[in-house]
Amino acid sequence: MVYFLIPAYEEEGTLGLLLYKIRQVMREIRRDYLVVVLDDGSGDGTAQVVEQYRRFLPVKLLRHAENRGFGPSLDRLVREAARLSRYPERDIAIVIEADFTNSPDAVPDMVREIEAGADVVIGSRTHHDSLVDDLPGPKRLGSRIVATVLRAVMPLPRVSDYTSTFQGFRIGTLKRALDTHQEGLITSRSCAASVELLLRLGRLHPTFAEVPVRCRYDIRPRPSRYRWMRTVREQLSLTGRVDRVASMR
Repeated sequence: MVYFLIPAYEEEGTLGLLLYKIRQVMREIRRDYLVVVLDDGSGDGTAQVVEQYRRFLPVKLLRHAENRGFGPSLDRLVREAARLSRYPERDIAIVIEADFTNSPDAVPDMVREIEAGADVVIGSRTHHDSLVDDLPGPKRLGSRIVATVLRAVMPLPRVSDYTSTFQGFRIGTLKRALDTHQEGLITSRSCAASVELLLRLGRLHPTFAEVPVRCRYDIRPRPSRYRWMRTVREQLSLTGRVDRVASMR
């Protein structure tokens, strides 16, 4: 089973496009799947889009009564996938944002990497085969700063794009992380939560892999919510909140 975990806050303009594309991609893979959308207190038609797509693909809607942020949404989605999974060493969770900046076209590569032995797969914008259109300069600079610092201070093997929010996981690895960290797995409220999850998983010495992605930052109709100085500061603060990975002997 492949679980798509989609945090969504006021994304009615792109969520339907993402769900349609997921349906196309999963026809090629021919694996059972479930899309889990968490509506994080949206004031628009995000939940209604999910309801409309129930006729076309397997989808489950979770809701927050008020906006809690990306971190709490990611935390709840990860726990929901771990709860639903019947075969955690075979089942896969794919985290993808609802704004369609990342195309699900990379999902087959993610699935193949996990089936071949990877535990964590990152949709990497820095991969030499990735196609990235209109990445804002501040976001590019912020990602580069965070990656440079974390590679020096808290390196993860085969990881170059630390700040990508497009990630795939073997659910057994997520369950082990939940057992290890309990309620402290994800404590960040912002998109720094994706970085925090990677760093905490690093303590378990999983096998990491990266795959190329197709990113477009010109599709979403809403303004970007990215505030680069605040985001970089939150991501770098993780170096003081997450334990270093012990060296393998």
